[in-house]
Amino acid sequence: MDGLRKLLIRTLFLTAVLMFGGIFQSYAADLQMFSNVKLMNNPANDGDSFLVAANGKSFRVRLYFVDCPETSVSSKSDAQRVREQARYFGLTSAERIIHFGNEVKTFVEHVLDKPFTVYTAFASALGRSAKGRVYAFITTAGGDDLASLLVKNGLARQHGIGRKTPDGVSRDEMIERLRDLETSAMLKRLGIWSESNPDRINDRKTS
Repeated sequence: MDGLRKLLIRTLFLTAVLMFGGIFQSYAADLQMFSNVKLMNNPANDGDSFLVAANGKSFRVRLYFVDCPETSVSSKSDAQRVREQARYFGLTSAERIIHFGNEVKTFVEHVLDKPFTVYTAFASALGRSAKGRVYAFITTAGGDDLASLLVKNGLARQHGIGRKTPDGVSRDEMIERLRDLETSAMLKRLGIWSESNPDRINDRKTS
């Protein structure tokens, strides 16, 4: 029994080290810049996570700072997440989250139709995906930060892991900027917010 207990404690410790090590890396490691990056067609792509090709290699990126509505429900955890997103955005139906998730996917495909720039430290993006993902910033061909563009148009919420941006904006300042954009989109009833019921909007959680 003592041996089993020690093994369990060791396993939990190593899991914690890996989790927090990945989060720490997302703050501490230097960002690498990849220019002339292309979006690759992949059925697992959605609004904030997608496959890209850079320098002859492909990898899956997950945007810093934002969360887009899901595009499908394939597991119990997916269903729970969709319900949580519906509460956050004040939607009366979880099915509308899937609808908007696919609209956001199409929006991203259009915005990233031209080569773009990726900044990443290759920090592992923890989450439900069985495939490896790395956190990243993306600057579009038009010079826009993709995360900010999504929030500005009511297609994402400020949520999740963040770090200092490629142009030197601190994590806390970036969170405040995104929250301001989110509030503006909500008041203008843009994107997902166009169907929001104010009485159903879930209390916002701080990151």
